[in-house]
Amino acid sequence: MTFFLEETQQRIRYLHFKIKHIEEALEKSDEKFDLDDLNLISEYTMILNVNYHNQDHKKILKELDITRNFNDIEINDMMFECARSLWILARAYAYLSESFEENEEWENAIIAMTNSAKIYKTAAYFSTASVLQEEKGNTLDPENLEMLSEEARILAQSIGALREEQRNNLYFSSKLYAGLSALSKRLFYLRNHDEKKKQQIRAQFHYDMGRACHLKALASKESSLTGINKDKVTKLLQKANFYYTKSREIWESMLETIKDMSSDEQENLKENISIVKDYLKENDVETLDYDQIKKIQDPEPIIIIPENLAPFVPKSTIYLTKFVPKDLNQKRFKSFKNKKLETKIPYSKKEKLLDKKAGIIRTINELKALEQNKDIEIEKFTELMEKYTTKLNMIDTALEKLSKN
Repeated sequence: MTFFLEETQQRIRYLHFKIKHIEEALEKSDEKFDLDDLNLISEYTMILNVNYHNQDHKKILKELDITRNFNDIEINDMMFECARSLWILARAYAYLSESFEENEEWENAIIAMTNSAKIYKTAAYFSTASVLQEEKGNTLDPENLEMLSEEARILAQSIGALREEQRNNLYFSSKLYAGLSALSKRLFYLRNHDEKKKQQIRAQFHYDMGRACHLKALASKESSLTGINKDKVTKLLQKANFYYTKSREIWESMLETIKDMSSDEQENLKENISIVKDYLKENDVETLDYDQIKKIQDPEPIIIIPENLAPFVPKSTIYLTKFVPKDLNQKRFKSFKNKKLETKIPYSKKEKLLDKKAGIIRTINELKALEQNKDIEIEKFTELMEKYTTKLNMIDTALEKLSKN
C-alpha cells in the first residue's frame, strides 16, 4: 500500500514537473509563466500538506519518484518539500511584481509583491515544521525566509508610496513614506545584518522619513482648504533636512569605509547622495540642533501592506517561529485560483468597510465549518459567533450611514 493513491501520485509528479519549469524560467530571468502556473504550485503544496503521523517520509518521497535534491541538500521531509515549492512561488510573485512595476501597472505590482511576502512567510512555517530534515541550508532556513517576507512587504509599500507621489497625492504619499520608514526600522532590529546591509537600511529609513516630512510640507503649501501655516511648513522642511542629512552622511560613510561594494553599488550610493543634495538645496531653511528637531512631530505613518499572514499552515506538526501567525485561514488558498491581479487596493472608506465585511463573513463561515466538524468547543464557537456578528452589524450600520450621506 502506498500513502497516496496512484491517481494522486500522477498529479503530484505532473505538478512537480511544472514547478521545475517555473524554477528554470526564474533562474534564466525568462518569464514563461503566468498566474495559472503559479496556482499549480499552490495546488502541489496543498496536496502534500497533510498529517503523515508516523509514516516514513523517505519511503513516500521514493514512491512519488520526484527530484529530492535541493542545492546539494537531500530532501527527507514532506514539509520541507512544501517549503521548497513555496519558496519558488514567492520568487515567482516577486518576479511578476517587477514586470508590472516596469510597465507602471502599480496596483498589480503591489498585489503581486504582497502575495510574495505572504508566501515567504508560509514557506518559513513549513521549513520550521520539518522534523526529519537534517540540513536546510541558508536559502530555506526559517529565519531567512521570514526576512525575505519582511523585505517583500517593504518593497510592496515602497511601490505604493511612489505611486501616490507620482499621482500628486502628497498627503497620502507622505504617510506611506512614514510607514515605509517604520517597516525598514522593524527590519533593522529583527536581526543582526552584515555591515553593508545594516548601514543601507539605516540610511533608507532616515531618507524615507525625510521624504515623508518633505511631501507633507509641500502638501500643506498646495492645500487650498486651509490657510498656509508657514511656521508649520518651515518646521517640516527643517525636519526633512535633518533626515536627509543623516541618510547622506551614512551613504558617504559607506563609500569611504566599506570595501567590498561593486561598482554598481557605488554608483547607486553616489546617485542617492546626489538626489539628497538636490532636496537639501530645494529646502532652503535654517538648520536646527537635535533638541529642537526632536520636538517636531513626524508625519503619521500608514502601512497599506498587512502583516505577513500565511494563507495556510503545516498540518503535520506544531510549529514555532519568531512571528506567531494570527491568520490560520486554510480556505484562503482556494481564492488563489480565482483572484486576479487587477483587484484594486481599497482606499475609500466604503471600500475598506466592504473589505472588512467580506473578511468577517469568511471568518463566520469558517467557524461554522469548524463547528460542523466538531473541531471547536461549543462555548468557544458561541462566544466567537457573537463577537463577529456584532462586528458585522456595526459595519452594516456604518455602510448604511455612508449611503445616506
